[in-house]
Amino acid sequence: MKGNYKKEEVFSLLKRPTDPQTIYKKQKLDRDDTIDITDFDVVSWIKAEMRQMLDEEIARAILVGDGRLASSDDKISQDHVRSIYLDDDFYAVKVPVKVSKNATDDEIAKATIRAIIKARKDYKGSGQPAFYTTVDTVTDMLLLEDANGRIIYDTEEKLRTAIRASKIVEVEVMEGQTRTDDSNVTRPLIGIMVNLIDYNVGADKGGAVSTFEDFDIDYNQNKCLIETRMSGALIK
Repeated sequence: MKGNYKKEEVFSLLKRPTDPQTIYKKQKLDRDDTIDITDFDVVSWIKAEMRQMLDEEIARAILVGDGRLASSDDKISQDHVRSIYLDDDFYAVKVPVKVSKNATDDEIAKATIRAIIKARKDYKGSGQPAFYTTVDTVTDMLLLEDANGRIIYDTEEKLRTAIRASKIVEVEVMEGQTRTDDSNVTRPLIGIMVNLIDYNVGADKGGAVSTFEDFDIDYNQNKCLIETRMSGALIK
């Protein structure tokens, strides 16, 4: 039992079903362009780019959600790939960084480091977690100075050691992410501490990443599709 959770709530969270969803990327290329580009194999390059973008989309959905509106047909549902950022408090503890309304970047950075260290006792995941955050957050932390004007964390390694993280990962899609808490207050996301070994990803038989290619005679275009059918959720 954790905190004030009732028995029924705990068991519904521990036994929650997480069904798979199809995630895909489509691309098309005019045959004229394919013929004219002779410096490299543009079709192979497109396929590699599509795989990279698919991986990025899945990673984004795992960390913070895909960002699309609920009305979008392509939205990756929270019930299928459960983002860590939007997950229930039973799995992902939300830690507010308490600062004044007019706090400076230095004050926010100091408060963030303190909050990370203090909240470590609530971390029940495996091993040492990584810290996923934005470039601006890392920069503000590295620029912190002591009372004598000396840089406190002159290397990223020292900062990593201070917050007890296995690594610090800068994630561009985390910039501008916000969430409305239970008090109806909108809070910007600063970072996520997690060991992704605790995030389980599964796929049905035949749901592995697959690539399809076709030629559209009517439009004289090469068309490519890459897709996977998967689900994912924190299990610790």
